Amino acid sequence: MIRVWLIAKTTLLENSRKQVFHVLCLLMVAVIASSSLLSILTEGVKLKILKDLCMTCMMFGGAVLAIALGATGIPNDVESRTVHPVLARPITRVQYVVGKFFGTFITVGIGVGAMALAFGVLIYAYEHSFDTFLLTATGFTLLEVAVVAAVATAISTAASPAITAVVTFLIYIAGTTKIGYLGGMIERSSSGSVGGVYRLIYHVLPNLECFNLKTALVHHDVVPTTYLIQVAVYGAVYTAFVLLAGCACFARREV
Repeated sequence: MIRVWLIAKTTLLENSRKQVFHVLCLLMVAVIASSSLLSILTEGVKLKILKDLCMTCMMFGGAVLAIALGATGIPNDVESRTVHPVLARPITRVQYVVGKFFGTFITVGIGVGAMALAFGVLIYAYEHSFDTFLLTATGFTLLEVAVVAAVATAISTAASPAITAVVTFLIYIAGTTKIGYLGGMIERSSSGSVGGVYRLIYHVLPNLECFNLKTALVHHDVVPTTYLIQVAVYGAVYTAFVLLAGCACFARREV
């Protein structure tokens, strides 16, 4: 774990210097801060739209950051040959891939934390109290970010940054819409083989919609604890599985 942390720390420092990290974080925080301009709406409607817009910024901004940073970490090291002195040390390829993932996740977590802080300040300004469920919603947003970062890191072990970014973004879009779109395709499919292909794609794709607690935050809905535990376990297991696949792929790659 010490070697994994060293790789993660180095990755965190590298990512924190990238312009895409600063630009995206500042853009999302600016959008969240500008939500306070919804003064033409009534108070109740304004607060609901503010929460909806801010949660959307956090989830989408975190996913884009995870894709942008996760897609470039390993390929840039391989292209610049900085991976050679790292792997020449007593560091395995599994430790290297896992360290790159954690470095990316921590970096994106800092950005999402900044967005959540701006969001919390706005809620406090309107309600004069802190919505504790925001912490839960932020935690599951970070879990979604972990899944997206793991997918980007795994794909980047075998593809270029551009291909990794495009494929991961498509997986992200499919993962957020698979319940409504693919679920409907499975129900409408009459052929057994076609339905089997749809089911395979359905189960392989990550279910990112389960991490979205925006509706519960906006409407103050009660979310069962058992559901939160199941989603947390699912996110952790899926992240571990994808990283394991990425490590296996990178172990066979010539660098």
